[in-house]
Amino acid sequence: MKKFLVLALLSLVVVSCGKYEEGPGFSLISKKNRITNTWTLNARTTNGQTTSLSNFTAQIIINEDESYNVKTTLFGFPLPEENGTWKFSTDKLQLLTTPNGSSNAGSWDIVRLTKDKLKVKYISSGDTLVDTYSGK
Repeated sequence: MKKFLVLALLSLVVVSCGKYEEGPGFSLISKKNRITNTWTLNARTTNGQTTSLSNFTAQIIINEDESYNVKTTLFGFPLPEENGTWKFSTDKLQLLTTPNGSSNAGSWDIVRLTKDKLKVKYISSGDTLVDTYSGK
């Protein structure tokens, strides 16, 4: 009976550790350590429809010192880079980014956060976008 009770309590703890919609359910790596990475965009949906990325690339470097850098290209031509600071929302369900020279923070809902996969959802120009990034 004791073994059953211990297993039941352990299962409850593991299930309750999942913060994000798509997981992970449990991680020994802190959220800050998981999000600090070089992320490359590899999939996007707009309002639930797959968006072609054939002419667009994006790379986000999220640093441990809470700075970030975004590099994008369109048709092979680099667009202006964005640099700024980042932080988690109080409940750590959102990534908040503030470009240098601005007081307006962008907000991304975190759907999945592992050491090698980041999936975020946000609103842009009235559309709901879901971006999936792979990490190095």
